[in-house]
Amino acid sequence: MAFFKTSDGVNLFYEEKGEGRPIVLVHGWSGDHTTFAEPIESLSNEFRVVAYDLRGHGQSDRTGQGLTLRRFAQDLDELMEHLGLDEVTLAGHSMGASTGFEYIRNYSTDRLSSFTIFDMTPKLVNEDGWNLGLWHGEYTRPDADRDLTQMYEEFEGFSRPFMKKTVPYLTEEEIEEMLKLSAGNSPHVLAAMWHAMVTADYRDMLAGIKVPAQIVYGDKSTLYSKETAEFLNEQIPHSTVIPFENCTHMLTAENPGRIAEVIRQAAGNPSSQA
Repeated sequence: MAFFKTSDGVNLFYEEKGEGRPIVLVHGWSGDHTTFAEPIESLSNEFRVVAYDLRGHGQSDRTGQGLTLRRFAQDLDELMEHLGLDEVTLAGHSMGASTGFEYIRNYSTDRLSSFTIFDMTPKLVNEDGWNLGLWHGEYTRPDADRDLTQMYEEFEGFSRPFMKKTVPYLTEEEIEEMLKLSAGNSPHVLAAMWHAMVTADYRDMLAGIKVPAQIVYGDKSTLYSKETAEFLNEQIPHSTVIPFENCTHMLTAENPGRIAEVIRQAAGNPSSQA
């Protein structure tokens, strides 16, 4: 466990375990590196695994600057440069996958050996004929404007219904526990990064992903559809689609063992089959 200072002076927390071919894990919106806690332990027996907290998240600095996907991508590039990582197996969940898209747009795939996308769309907002974004095509620009206003006004007014819709099987007691955990996040950071996601569109760069890609989706995900995964598969040249049965968007918590297997396969272990 260590900290790395970015070029604009922000301290990023990261965990590094194991030796061998490098794997870098990028968590999603409102999460931290512990999203991948079980896969880190499993994979570190065979690989050099790096998982970090995005700026404004977890143990990294709660900053008011650089809250954009472009800066998140730069942070990723600087961290990999700092650690001397090449031929990286990059895996991102949700906003972590968006960080990967932004990284590839700005820095190419030269440092990567593969890219794994866990339940994410290349464009969140559904508009202008695009219907493969959030909430299975139902999330519009007015919805985004309303949610951002709610986040800045009173964050729980957004997070409570969001959790209920994202993980429908949660009980009221479990939702309360999750709300307590999420209270440790900084609302301005999460609102800024929600804005970053709803303004992003990565459809035009997908064909430029030159390394093998794995597109994983939860077949019970209320956020993104099977058709979203199939669109990514059609656009990314060397890609495969992997459904996670009986999993929602929170598939990293629901089936961490299979998460590890998918990443292990991407890292090139021939003994593993996802």
